[in-house]
Amino acid sequence: MKYCKNCGAQLADDDDYCYFCGKPLEEEEKKEPPVFQDHSYYEDKTLYNMETNVPATLGLVFSFISPIVGLIISIIGLNRSRHLNGLGRGKAIAGIIISIVSMILSMAIYMIYIGMYGEELI
Repeated sequence: MKYCKNCGAQLADDDDYCYFCGKPLEEEEKKEPPVFQDHSYYEDKTLYNMETNVPATLGLVFSFISPIVGLIISIIGLNRSRHLNGLGRGKAIAGIIISIVSMILSMAIYMIYIGMYGEELI
């Protein structure tokens, strides 16, 4: 195994480029990883960030099951994506859009149903 001089990622011996930072690897690379005293170097790297945006994924799923719940959870996921450098932003926006469209379609179908069968229900 070898390590990238630029970002410290562990790579295979036959790699020519670091797949984390994209820098070309040199033949005289060190075989030992760089030592970092704290993890501040990795805080801005999404690949090293172990946090995920679960509300964005749940909001997208719930937008199909229960649009109101999906809308609320997707808004929470969108807010959380701002703190995670945009992680899950697309899922959150998709959940919001699908939830809103589902609610509008549900109301339209309900209005059509009431218009057709409203007198029979009373």
